[in-house]
Amino acid sequence: MSDNVAQALAFINSATLKPVEVGLHSRAAVLSEQKDRGKYLGEPGKDGAATIGAILVSVLANLSEDNRTDIANCLEYASRHAAQEVGEDIHTPEYWTKFERSFHLLGWFRQKHQRSEDFIHGQTTGAQNLGDYLIDNVKSNPRYSSTEREVIIRAFQSLRSQPDKRAFFKRFTAGGNKGSIGVSVATVTNGTLRMLFSGFTFSCSAVVDDYLISSIQNIDVAVKKDEVIFEADQNAMDASRGQLGASLDEMTGDYIDSVDI
Repeated sequence: MSDNVAQALAFINSATLKPVEVGLHSRAAVLSEQKDRGKYLGEPGKDGAATIGAILVSVLANLSEDNRTDIANCLEYASRHAAQEVGEDIHTPEYWTKFERSFHLLGWFRQKHQRSEDFIHGQTTGAQNLGDYLIDNVKSNPRYSSTEREVIIRAFQSLRSQPDKRAFFKRFTAGGNKGSIGVSVATVTNGTLRMLFSGFTFSCSAVVDDYLISSIQNIDVAVKKDEVIFEADQNAMDASRGQLGASLDEMTGDYIDSVDI
């Protein structure tokens, strides 16, 4: 057994996850029937998207069924472990730091890492809301391929147009005058499962109801962004897939939802 496989299995055996309460739209029944969170990311051969906690994740068509399962399971596990570690206030850069560390322990390795800060003056910004701001950030980010960029933007536009799915996402992203949103896209490049992840935290001068659609025209916002390129150790993914899924099934709840694109 390689060190990476041993590390992932040991982490899954020892980690404590934050419990998830069942909300208005229970996914527990769906998971009990299909036993595969990857189904929320669509079928191989098609682009897909889902919200997993505070993360909007998009996947390209070239991801296999196992790839989609690994993405969904690892994102949920790392997110819930980070939430358990930081306590009540998840809308902080510390939360994304804990998330990235947990994701790494599951067999994902950081290839590039960059932090940045921005400040939005509500009366002068061209963005009507923070959803617009995030889409503009995706459009201007040279790390995305044109295909990745197009899939992410479609996912954002779809999510914002569906009130029930947006309300579900809001449970994890909105904290009054503080909020957090993760943006992730996964593809397979030269046989390697790869993910570009950006964790955003927002500190606002007033309460923002919905961090995707509420106006920020009279609000100033301090933004912190943590961006990481991850690559998966496929041996660790294959060795831990069953155990990771079983661990999550024991504590299933409302944490994941599909996004139609």
